[in-house]
Amino acid sequence: MSFFGRLARSLLGRGDRPADASAGANAFWLYVQCTQCDEKIRVRVNREHDLSAEFDGGDLPASYFVHKEVIGHGCFRRIKVDLHFDGRRILTEQKIEGGAFITQEEYDAPDPFEANGDDAP
Repeated sequence: MSFFGRLARSLLGRGDRPADASAGANAFWLYVQCTQCDEKIRVRVNREHDLSAEFDGGDLPASYFVHKEVIGHGCFRRIKVDLHFDGRRILTEQKIEGGAFITQEEYDAPDPFEANGDDAP
C-alpha cells in the first residue's frame, strides 16, 4: 500500500483497530458504498441518541426510526439511509437510496488499485 493510502486509511478510520472499538455499548457500525463513485463509508449509529421514538398510543415507544444522510470524502452525493427498529431497539428494516449496504469484510477489503500501487483506475 502506498504512503498516501496508509495515511488516508489512518485519517479516515480504516486502520487495523477492531470495527466496534469506538462504537460504544449502545452503538454499531453501518457500512455503505456510493453507487456513483464506489466509495466505501462507515457510519456510526447510536441506539441511545440517534433513534427517534414512534408511539402507537401507549406510553412506551412501539418502534424507533433513524434517517441519516451520508456524504463521503470523494464525491459529495448524498446517500440516504433509513433504519427501523422494534421496541427493544433491534434493527428490523433498512433502506438505502444512492448507495448499497455492504458488509464489514467488504469495507475492509483492500482497494485493488491500492494493492497494485496504482493511484487511478
